Amino acid sequence: MQALDDLNHLRLVAAIALSGSLSGAARELGVNHATAFRRLQKIESLLGVRLFERSSGRYAATEAGEELARVGAAIEQQARESMRRVAGRDLRPSGIVRVTTTDSLGARFMGAIACACREQHPEITLHVVTSNLMHSLSRRDADIALRPSLRPPEELIGKRIATIAHAVYGAKRYLRRMGKALPLRDHDWIALDDSMSQQVSLMWLATRLPPEQAKLRTNTFAGVRQACIDGLGLAVLPCFLGDEAPALARVGGPLSDCKNELWLLTHPDLRNTARVKAVFQVMRDELGKVASSFAGTGGRK
Repeated sequence: MQALDDLNHLRLVAAIALSGSLSGAARELGVNHATAFRRLQKIESLLGVRLFERSSGRYAATEAGEELARVGAAIEQQARESMRRVAGRDLRPSGIVRVTTTDSLGARFMGAIACACREQHPEITLHVVTSNLMHSLSRRDADIALRPSLRPPEELIGKRIATIAHAVYGAKRYLRRMGKALPLRDHDWIALDDSMSQQVSLMWLATRLPPEQAKLRTNTFAGVRQACIDGLGLAVLPCFLGDEAPALARVGGPLSDCKNELWLLTHPDLRNTARVKAVFQVMRDELGKVASSFAGTGGRK
């Protein structure tokens, strides 16, 4: 049965049976007449049976030839259908795309991104992991990362979306009680804890205040913002978070020496994967619509 180890032999038999000629089968398979003739001779020799009766240049399948032709035609049809399905998936992105981002970015922006994704690519399902730890795209813990970073990992590729401005915020009732004129060093403060030591807001604060002056420290910006809203003191917040809280007011403008960058990242191996490429573009478009909120120029406070 060595002759049937190569499925192209079955395709040849099917093509000859369909066209009724060796030349027609050769054209269908993209080979020359001599190659098709040698292959047919080899198949019949190894099987020990005639597959076609030849008459006036026409090839009529024998009973054995018809049986192999049916198998070859089925293989050809299945291959064509599989190719169409695969090509269709590529044109119509589908499947799961895993996105990792921080808790604050996720809460503020991923809802709108998910809605846009559902509208444009209904066959894509988003899995969103909000964490302040960088999930590894190199180990494929995620497909896309939306992260603040001044120095994104070199092994990843992506787009710089915006500069993230920061400002000092306080609850309006706290500021009425304490007074905006009070020097910053004399206020109570809320800050991130040391697990977030790479955050620019914590580094900015550390150069100006002793750590014990912070009356509350937590490991998320959401926690810092809520404590600030509750009136526990001042806090350095990204403008996209502080400006969205009606209970807060800025104390001064955006801090010129406290900025970060927002990056949309993926692994080079995934950049041309249809579903990842589609979600990446949706995220880029949606985040571009709110660029002023990252820059702190949205018009509030």
